Amino acid sequence: MSRDDPADEGPTRRGYLTYGGAIVAGGLLAGCASGGGSGDSAGSTDADTPTETPTPTEASDPTETATATESSTETPTQPESYTATMPPVGELTLDEPPSSWVGGLGFSADVLTALGQADGAVGMADPQFWYTGFYDFLDGVSAPATDDLAKFTTSDRDTDLEVLYELDPDLIAFDPNPLIAIYGLERGEAREIRENVAPWFGNESRRKRFGGWTHWPDGEPYPYLSLPEYIPEYAALFGEQERGEALLDLYEPFVDDVRSRVPPESERRSLALVNGQYNPENRDGWVVYNPKSAVEKTWGKKQYRDLNVVDAFEGAYDGQSSVIVDYEGLLEYDPDVIIFNFGVTYRDFQGENYIQQQREVLSDHPVGSQVTAVENGDLYVGGTPYQGPIINMFQTEMAAKQLYPDEFGTYPGYGELSESEQLFDRGRLADIVNGDI
Repeated sequence: MSRDDPADEGPTRRGYLTYGGAIVAGGLLAGCASGGGSGDSAGSTDADTPTETPTPTEASDPTETATATESSTETPTQPESYTATMPPVGELTLDEPPSSWVGGLGFSADVLTALGQADGAVGMADPQFWYTGFYDFLDGVSAPATDDLAKFTTSDRDTDLEVLYELDPDLIAFDPNPLIAIYGLERGEAREIRENVAPWFGNESRRKRFGGWTHWPDGEPYPYLSLPEYIPEYAALFGEQERGEALLDLYEPFVDDVRSRVPPESERRSLALVNGQYNPENRDGWVVYNPKSAVEKTWGKKQYRDLNVVDAFEGAYDGQSSVIVDYEGLLEYDPDVIIFNFGVTYRDFQGENYIQQQREVLSDHPVGSQVTAVENGDLYVGGTPYQGPIINMFQTEMAAKQLYPDEFGTYPGYGELSESEQLFDRGRLADIVNGDI
């Protein structure tokens, strides 16, 4: 695979594509612009094919001549296009909606599933982190088995360019900057993929971006996006504006209602958000995360921000996003509730139930068993941070019941809830996803 900067190369196989205000020439676009050969350029006409205006035929009736002249000067109908805007890549216009796409680590995949586009998934940066279990609770909603999706990153934290080229998707629903900053993708390769494979369209706003974060393509820092802000942009790109509006009409009132019902601070139980995979048996302590987002718009821990949680470890992080404590440290801060971050994923991860293992480790330890959350059995499965609107609705409901059972009802454990226990309308959500708007 060439790593040369392709900026000076000729037209690619992609069609005429407006991207960040520039025109990229090509032969086909996300399924299909017919058109010029390899020598064409955007906006040009074929110099060997003169533009002709039909000459009215001779006729005795002057109205026939007038009709022919008017018809010959009508402006041709412009083909429909699909335009959306998202930093850092800017404005993107496609000739037709993408029929295939690759995602990142689960977020954009959930957004696109909510918009009825799950069948288009062909690959992801790492499919094992797309949690699809909540779709089982929505009638008629499904997603491809993650084992069937190609992975385009390697265990050595590199980007597998060969896989991306072989997949040949119509859209890469992912911010290229995590790949550049973490997975070894070079800027020239990002440009080459955009021109030879598919356009990028994503914004990494899971958490605060770390120092050394890259800002491709223009080198300028770009804004974070809140979860709802993605929906109309992806909806526009896929021609699903009506479905996107219906989704927001369900999602936003649900979140507003939950926020309005959070108990006063004096009645909120304190939380420790603990790493769902590691414990002192395989790590040097309990990894406890700050459940409060450093950047307001980030969505990785959105449910805890919306639920205005009381953090048992408030003040312990020393400017970091997490702290490591031993059993004595866990008892010192003594949370009322322990939620295992990434718990839905680590309930069954590569054949291991890490959540049950951690419950047992805590309960069997002479110090750990004294922690209030352990004594009362308030050790819960937490959500995945890669949450689009579907996953976030389920995970907000889940956390609300775990933390504030007097207001939202007790949490019966992971699984389906009876209709009276549900905090949002699953039937309506399923209808939207299935296109019954």
